[in-house]
Amino acid sequence: MAPASTARLRARPAVPARSDAALALFLADGGDERIRPDPLTGRTKYGTPAGPAPEEIWFSSSTASAIDWRGFAAAGDVLGRLIGDGELIHPMAWFDRLRQRIVGLFGIPGAEAVLSASGTETEFIALSIALATSERPLTSIVIAPTETGSGVMKAAAGRHFLASSSLGGAVEASAYLDGLQAADVQVEAIAILDLSGLPRDSKEIDAEAAACVARALAAGRDVLLHVLDASKTGLSGVTRRAARALAGASGRVHVVVDACQLRCPPERVHADLQAGFMVMITGSKFAGGPPFEGALLLPPGLAEDLNERSRVPAGLAAYSALLDWPALRRNFTAALDLPFNLGLGLRWEAALATIEPFFALPASLRAHICSWFAAEVHRYVAARPHLRMAALGADATIFPVLTQGAAGPAEAAALYAALAAPKAPADMPPELARPCHVGRPVAIGDEAALRICASMPLVLDIAAHMAEGRTIESAPVADDLDLLFRKWDRLAGC
Repeated sequence: MAPASTARLRARPAVPARSDAALALFLADGGDERIRPDPLTGRTKYGTPAGPAPEEIWFSSSTASAIDWRGFAAAGDVLGRLIGDGELIHPMAWFDRLRQRIVGLFGIPGAEAVLSASGTETEFIALSIALATSERPLTSIVIAPTETGSGVMKAAAGRHFLASSSLGGAVEASAYLDGLQAADVQVEAIAILDLSGLPRDSKEIDAEAAACVARALAAGRDVLLHVLDASKTGLSGVTRRAARALAGASGRVHVVVDACQLRCPPERVHADLQAGFMVMITGSKFAGGPPFEGALLLPPGLAEDLNERSRVPAGLAAYSALLDWPALRRNFTAALDLPFNLGLGLRWEAALATIEPFFALPASLRAHICSWFAAEVHRYVAARPHLRMAALGADATIFPVLTQGAAGPAEAAALYAALAAPKAPADMPPELARPCHVGRPVAIGDEAALRICASMPLVLDIAAHMAEGRTIESAPVADDLDLLFRKWDRLAGC
């Protein structure tokens, strides 16, 4: 018999066609060039469309996925209420409720959440808070920037990482945000892979982090230490034990946990907040929400403390709106101009439409579905001499796969594009025209792997299938995996 909580999974509702175009437009609002659809293809640079694309296969949650029907319907409902269709809601009440829902899932009593338009932009918020609560120059220690995001190193230094911003329009890439030109911020990076592409030992990473922290403190600097919960390939870096020890030794080390992939249980985030760490999350990776929506969770007491501090840098107004912040917006955020970011609110509404029912499922059911998916991916790869799993010991929901003969970055990029192409190459069966989306190629030593990923919408779909009394093996995702690997075989000439 299906678990009782699966009754909360509901059948797919009809999305009113008349509202699709307007909703898609608003969902892409309040973001930078990464989220803006190409005028010719209607897709973002990550290949995601403006609305749901159920006819396509999405195993790409380590990069980005199309918004699923749950999120699209939820965002459409809220948009209607904002513009007068049904019971009206006020933007302030709406954003307060969004932050409360996020804290309700991942926070602890007294914790707060600050919303951001992407995970990378959350770096600006964490940096602003660290600078406000430090009396010395700051060293930001970033873990595996190539395994997190291409703009992280610039954002961690307080520099614009693109030529556009989510709220301020065009900016000068690599230039400092207004108000940070005089800030003394140094950025150091720690790798989690060795030169051959194999994971470094956690003790070695912890030792390097400790050495970096000691060097910065000895030079009269404070530290913002990043802890990587899960990278693009599912790896982590700097253990929580080491981070707690480094933070407690001097009182001059701030810790921010990068959990932007959101592949960790809420209990792990609770423990991080209890330790006094800030935590970065997004709803656009494992959660399967539309790109881009992020949040910085603040441990108890920090939000109140910020009210007594200097204001955020003026340049943060290009990325952050007043209602992204909790009550401290009255003082600390006085430099911000725009009242709220409509697109960001809609994207979080969409993401929470999968996050909340996902965590309402029994943990044992979630684990069972993810384990089944992992076993299926391993089975398909093991049966193909031209494929092999990257030896990373990756997260149970991200599977980096290397292809014989397409191991370099250029070859992997071409294969990635061919899999996602909405047409079957010559001499292929017509059904292989179905687009198959996987995670973008990621470098592993001299090679590059494509990543097959599970997601919250995938788990919810399988759970709903099982709730009807059917077997997990008969779920549509099984056919999707089979088609993906058959298309991969033909593209690889096998």
